[in-house]
Amino acid sequence: MHWEADTSLIDAARAIAPIIQKHNEEAERERRLSRPVLTALRETGLLRMFTPRSLGGLETDPITRALVVEEISRHDSAAGWTLENPLDWAFFCARLPDEGAEEIYSRGADILIAAQFGRPLNATSTEGGYRISGRAPFVSNCYDADWISSTALVDGDRQAEGEPEMVMVYFRREDCEVIDTWDVMGMRGTGSHDISVTDVYVPKSRTFPMVPAFAPGSHYQGPLYRLPLVGAAATGIPTPMLGVARRALDEVTKLAVTKTPVGSSGLLKERSLAQIQLGKAEAVLRSGRSLFFDTVSEAWQRCVDGGTHSLKQKADLLLAATHAMSSAVQAVELACRI
Repeated sequence: MHWEADTSLIDAARAIAPIIQKHNEEAERERRLSRPVLTALRETGLLRMFTPRSLGGLETDPITRALVVEEISRHDSAAGWTLENPLDWAFFCARLPDEGAEEIYSRGADILIAAQFGRPLNATSTEGGYRISGRAPFVSNCYDADWISSTALVDGDRQAEGEPEMVMVYFRREDCEVIDTWDVMGMRGTGSHDISVTDVYVPKSRTFPMVPAFAPGSHYQGPLYRLPLVGAAATGIPTPMLGVARRALDEVTKLAVTKTPVGSSGLLKERSLAQIQLGKAEAVLRSGRSLFFDTVSEAWQRCVDGGTHSLKQKADLLLAATHAMSSAVQAVELACRI
């Protein structure tokens, strides 16, 4: 199946590959993405892919987004995640009141939003907004972010209709402290440290309730923002893994052409077991990738047509994303055995 995509953005991702490769070791050493790579992601417009045109963004289709992140990740896993992750949080801005979205993009669209979803901060209600305090983990790109977002539990143990009230809040990077905690091999460059905030005021215009149903803001009326949350996550989270797996198989293929294993007189490529393992890895990766892009393409067509997404169709997106990730893992494991 042919997937329609914006080839100019894919070409832009390929064009900056030498810059990314040049600074791989620096990002791993410094535990944040190198300045030249971050600049390249901004200047090519790749950080604007999920921002609406009316706010200076590109409003790119999810297929192009997935292919671009996959391409970047082939050259550096940390750079791929540093691109993918902020696009998710830019997509979330569709749930903000117009005033909040306009404030976040008031200095231009080439901004980076860092966020975390899992461990909520504390939000105390006050006039016109909330006072936010607490500590949150895994805030990728927190050093280089313009804005940081997090879930927050409102008023501690107070409950509305038996359920705790949860909101998403956006505050400026300078309003928080970064706590150095992140040291994960291959992903050090994402700078996914903890952050801490103390009594930071966030107006309600920069918050939204964490509930399934919402009405997109006036800047978010295009088909992209009809994509369900699971669809936005599906087009982002698996794609760095697909890129890494593709690179692993390419590297093993090159190695097999030149390597003579210890105790052997022939090249690795001549071993039937190596051929079988590499063939399995290719089949696993390609089939997982095909299901992924086919399912995303179908979802995108529904968005363009103005349709809705049934529960089964959302489940299919989750299935395709999960299968793509497990396929990438399996392909890399087979490559390592070779």
